[in-house]
Amino acid sequence: MKILIAEDDFVARGFLEKLLKSLGHECVLAEDGLKAWEVIQQGKVRMVITDWAMPEMNGLELCRKVREAKLSNYVYMILVTSKDRKEDAIQGFEAGIDDYIVKPFDPDELKARIRAGERIIELEDEYKRAQAQLLQSEKMASVGQLAAGVAHEINNPTGFVSSNLKTLSDYQHDISGLVKEYRKLIMELKDTIARENLPSSIAEQVEGIVSLETEIDIDFILNDITDLIGECKEGTERIKKIVIDLKDFAHPGEDKVQETDINKGIESTLNVVWNELKYKAKVTKEYGDLPIVRCYPQQINQVFMNLLVNAAQAMEDQGEIKISTKGYDGSVEVKISDTGTGIPEENIPKLFDPFFTTKDVGKGTGLGLNVAYNIIEKHKGTIDVESTVGKGTTFTIRIPAG
Repeated sequence: MKILIAEDDFVARGFLEKLLKSLGHECVLAEDGLKAWEVIQQGKVRMVITDWAMPEMNGLELCRKVREAKLSNYVYMILVTSKDRKEDAIQGFEAGIDDYIVKPFDPDELKARIRAGERIIELEDEYKRAQAQLLQSEKMASVGQLAAGVAHEINNPTGFVSSNLKTLSDYQHDISGLVKEYRKLIMELKDTIARENLPSSIAEQVEGIVSLETEIDIDFILNDITDLIGECKEGTERIKKIVIDLKDFAHPGEDKVQETDINKGIESTLNVVWNELKYKAKVTKEYGDLPIVRCYPQQINQVFMNLLVNAAQAMEDQGEIKISTKGYDGSVEVKISDTGTGIPEENIPKLFDPFFTTKDVGKGTGLGLNVAYNIIEKHKGTIDVESTVGKGTTFTIRIPAG
């Protein structure tokens, strides 16, 4: 942790720095309250150890500034002073300090107070993560309701189009049979006209029909009608499958622990996000034989969705997304790789932090990977990342089977 030491005495400042470094902390030094305030405003420190009496701005004024400011993270304040009256302590706490230690202090006591501060900061961070996850859950519930409603609305017209196509297919079969009989009759009449002297009006009608058949290419039309109806029926079946997958993926309130085929979950998710992928990447799949996993399938599919969409967005031009699955040491392993821009090494430790994003403003909330991490952790699994700038990224998920 990065800790700010605000102390005007050179010897005391050096002693505190040495003590904190022995505990593994990184130190930022300020020789007066004003410089300390400038450091705090930069958001680089989570804990401050400040002297009471300092030039420019004393420790109490610094505490008040911190508490009045709208900082992005909570800053834990420890006041160090030679003042040991109860009234002094009360004044310090009213100014906003979190802890108070009197000079000369025992180093072990200060270490204990720092550890207590770390626990408070960790609780604060846990609370923020929980709030972020709750926000995302609420958002996904709203999206789920909307998606389920849209899926229902699509399903209705798709149903009657599919039904009408079946009827049209039956009609086309009957009409084709009738047209074939008409054509046989025309050919017989044409032969008869050549042999016998039939009325010219009949001969003209027969020649007109034969000419029209040639002009419109009746053989092609009869064959193509069958193909077109077949393609339309295939299209409606595809729409129906997408709708079913969308409803299964997004419907709120129905996610519960189930025995799940992870390969089928990936296929279902691909169906839902295909529009995000098809123009950016070729998707290759290598599915292994997997044991059944007991999990929350909608949540696991949300992890796949977040990783697949991120993979597509990481590509500046056309690329490849590779999905592979296999059984691994009592777990199911899923690898999702892309040939995108890759992730700088310094960003990898922060990838799963809430609100961390390298996308342009308005193009990402920084919650997708954090939600994915929390879901996999909830399933007692792991999610790891390997990346090389300019070559691509691979996410590896392992979920216990059974």
